[in-house]
Formats: sequence, C-alpha cells, structure tokens
Amino acid sequence: MKDSTCTIVGPNPSKLSAQIDYHKLTQALEKEILTAISAGYTIFQSSMAMGVDIIAAEIVHKLKREFPHIRLHFYLPCETQANNWSEHWRERYFNLCANADDVFCLQKSYSNGCMNRCYRAMVDCSSRLIAVYDGVTAGNMVYIVRYAKKKSLDIILINPLDF
Repeated sequence: MKDSTCTIVGPNPSKLSAQIDYHKLTQALEKEILTAISAGYTIFQSSMAMGVDIIAAEIVHKLKREFPHIRLHFYLPCETQANNWSEHWRERYFNLCANADDVFCLQKSYSNGCMNRCYRAMVDCSSRLIAVYDGVTAGNMVYIVRYAKKKSLDIILINPLDF
C-alpha cells in the first residue's frame, strides 16, 4: 500500500502571498496528481488543513469520477480541527469528510505538535509527497519536507511563488 500512496500538503491561506493566482496553483496541483495517477498511485492523503490541503482533496474528489479506482484518505490531527474556521472553509471541510474513502483522526482535541504528528503519520505510509512549498518560509512545510526526505520519499515541490 505504501508504494501506491501519495500525500499532498501545503500552507494555509495566511502563509501564501495575497498575489497568488489560485487558479494556476490549482492547475499545477491537478497536473501533479494526474502524473501520480499515471505512475500508479491510487491512494491520496490530506490532513484537511485549511488552504492547499483542502484544495488538493477537492481535486482528488473530482478526479474520482474519471478514475474510480483512486481513494481519498484524510488524516485529521484532531476532531476539533475546523472548529474556529470561517463558514466557507468549514463547509468545504465537512463536505469532503462526508465523501472520504477513509478518515483517520489522531486525537480528540488540539495540542501542540498534533499537526506534525499528523504529517509524520501520513509520510510514514506514503512513498510520494506533493508539497506546495516555496523552499524558504519556515513552519510546518519545512518540517514535513525534511521528514519526507529523511524517509526517502519521492518529493514533488510546487513553488507557490511561481503563480
């Protein structure tokens, strides 16, 4: 299963430049997901964090119509993940969760480090990582990319500054 599993991550909207062209970023994500499907990846994982993670999950959900063999798995850091989000993001989150092939919730409520534990769990059962990461900004993306390198995953980086 690990050889057919791809994790997709990226920053939340507050970490991206206001000038980002989300349409082009979404197209780049879809291209990489289609490339992964062509390479034999059938399971796509998301932490369902607000922003890129949800956008990527929406792409995979849409592609399931064309590729019914692919699966969408969510690793949620905690049950309360979306509690304080805007209605817009909460609606997208809960719609996707209702349509997931599998949902793994790591703990009941938020705690320091729960997001990184979630990322580790996803990387530990993956062989590819698609990350929207500018290579500079500190935070969770640095952590997951470094962890994926340590675990020898095939890493695809999409630089949001290109859009």
